[in-house]
Amino acid sequence: MTVSSVMNGFDRDMRQRIIGTRAEIRIEGTSGTPINNYPLLVEKLARLPYVKAFSPVVRNELMLVKDEALAATVSFGIDLKQHQKVSPVLLPLFTDNLPSAKNQWLQGLVNGNPTPASFDQNGIILGAALAQSLDANVGDTIQLISPLASQPTPLGMLPKTKKMRVDAIFIAGMPDYDRLYSYIPLSAGQFFSGYENQIDQVELKADNPNQLKKITARLRKDLPDYKVEDWSAFDTNLYGAMKFEKALMLTILCLMFIIAAFNMSGNIFRTIVQKRRLIGILKTIGYRNEDLVQLFLRQGLSLAIAGILCGILLSLILLQLQANFGFIHFPVGDQPDLVLPVFIKLSDYLLIPLAALLITFLSILLPARQAGKIDPIPLIREIT
Repeated sequence: MTVSSVMNGFDRDMRQRIIGTRAEIRIEGTSGTPINNYPLLVEKLARLPYVKAFSPVVRNELMLVKDEALAATVSFGIDLKQHQKVSPVLLPLFTDNLPSAKNQWLQGLVNGNPTPASFDQNGIILGAALAQSLDANVGDTIQLISPLASQPTPLGMLPKTKKMRVDAIFIAGMPDYDRLYSYIPLSAGQFFSGYENQIDQVELKADNPNQLKKITARLRKDLPDYKVEDWSAFDTNLYGAMKFEKALMLTILCLMFIIAAFNMSGNIFRTIVQKRRLIGILKTIGYRNEDLVQLFLRQGLSLAIAGILCGILLSLILLQLQANFGFIHFPVGDQPDLVLPVFIKLSDYLLIPLAALLITFLSILLPARQAGKIDPIPLIREIT
């Protein structure tokens, strides 16, 4: 149960980091085509009661240049006011949000606090690692360049360029995001994509973050002409690795349970061999085979229940100590040390003890039935 709670903690931790930067749900055009009628889409979303906030986005892969420094970036053209309602990574990070045992990572603007009006005037918000690689600070001017020559000029086709002012620096809690992502005004994103009034996607925040799968399914039904994905599709490799790791860990734990069950069966078989004369006496005074099976089951299950209760108590103590004091932590790249996350699910504390009881019952049943097959007559003759 401790291991399962730690895996749940990692799952929730990574989910919140991804959602905090990439939103909860994404809506795109079918086959990756731009969304042409996005004001109509936004109007539909505004009428849906389970949609809390939404923001149009244009995505570009661009180059950043400052002096002699060069870096690649995935740049998101956004409406800052709308996007702050969807992604907390663009909200100022205050000192009371510093990492603790319960709040384990930094996520937000660590330098600068742009207004929508100033941001729309060629502002850019950089990830912390990206800004460090460029040696860029708030107020610096950098050049944003398209890697493709798509702008016609008298000298031929040249890459599109734009001078941007660094308005803020954010930290996402994910090293890859900090090293790669940047945010620019929606109009600048449309300029680099060659759009007039199109966008690439709409990112939204759901009314209930605990029911994203259901809300995604409802959106697919309400918006059949669009492709709708929840956060698990944003980084499929990472999400798949998390799921595989959790399944593998639980499989290993189940194998440990089975090994313990074999050990229990062996102990009961040994007890039967040692106590076979007493078993013979019990059968001579009227014990039936069913009575002997129940006797061993009561003995084994009472021991199992005592062990399960001790395990529950010990795991709760360990998990509460870690959740409140964060004794165990480890480094994550250039991020602050991560406190080992834990998240206790009631379902784990119901299913795992039930599974342990079931395995105990099956491991006791076979040797208990063997005890019922003992013939008391030869044993009585040995005694006499």
